[in-house]
Amino acid sequence: MNLEEIQKKRKCVKENTDKTLKNIDKLANESLRVADVANHSEKIIEDLDKEFEEATGLNGKDVKFLFAAMGLQFLRIVFINKLTEIEAAGKGEKEKWLHEKQQEILSRFDPDGDNVDKLYHASMEHIITNEKVPYDATTPLTDKNYERIIAKKGKEANYDPDAMRFPGNFDLFKGGNHRFSTMGHDPIAGLLFGTGNIMTNTITCVRSPLDIAGLSIPVLTTNHVFYTKDYKYPMIGNYGMTTIMIQKMIDRTIHQPSALVASLIKQIIHIGTDLYTPCGIEIPLANLCLDTKSVEDLTMQISTGDIIKVGMSAKFSELINCIISTIHGLMNDGSVPKEVYNVKTRKIVSL
Repeated sequence: MNLEEIQKKRKCVKENTDKTLKNIDKLANESLRVADVANHSEKIIEDLDKEFEEATGLNGKDVKFLFAAMGLQFLRIVFINKLTEIEAAGKGEKEKWLHEKQQEILSRFDPDGDNVDKLYHASMEHIITNEKVPYDATTPLTDKNYERIIAKKGKEANYDPDAMRFPGNFDLFKGGNHRFSTMGHDPIAGLLFGTGNIMTNTITCVRSPLDIAGLSIPVLTTNHVFYTKDYKYPMIGNYGMTTIMIQKMIDRTIHQPSALVASLIKQIIHIGTDLYTPCGIEIPLANLCLDTKSVEDLTMQISTGDIIKVGMSAKFSELINCIISTIHGLMNDGSVPKEVYNVKTRKIVSL
């Protein structure tokens, strides 16, 4: 190895040594910095939190939005509670208002001479002039009840009472729990069965489910509902057939669609009148899965009205938050960074 090669090698070793020493210095300095941060981490975090709070703190304009949001949410609670207030059946202001709207809407339909009730056929005049529904009937058509209504009140019968008389002892339901036995009072199934009952002057009940091979099979029964000629004093008569009731409903819809529309309107309004009464309305399809007593007990804990109330309240709350967030976001004049301003907006909504 000559002198020139030795000098080159020495130079290369020196350069590598210098680089290594510099890296060691950097590592030492970084270690000292990290150690210093670790020793003062609590103070640094406090300072960062303070700086963040100052940057995202609510100023006068933000506080106004906060109080506006609180006011709207308060009004939401008051409005929803008032709208869903429990009122006695047949005496509440909401029920009165709904029946007035029903009368106003149904008065636009033309009975077109259809004013005589027949078997499985409620006249159009009956549907649009009588605010009651047949599946609200609770009195059986017996000799005693027939005599009390027809003879003592001087009413004319709309059907032959002998053919309509309820057979045997009345065992469809007991008094006030008719809501939990009748399909017309189901908020979902009632759109079919309740509407069909209104069109056919019938009442469809669900009996306690039969246990067949471990499966609970609900049994539906349909009875005719007897009326006087002025469409009053409904009494539950003899058994009909649920399948025939539905078939008659379909046939009539084809030939007289206005009867279906009027009956459906009446059905929906009737469910509305019962939602916020002491008995309430069961959750959808509950009486197809449980016996009447269990449905009644369940409805005391949670009803369709409760579900609607919670859902409606949540949606109104979301709407208010969306409005406040949108308007507050539009008020940023650019003096505050967008990311920081968004934190303020979320803070208002959260509070």
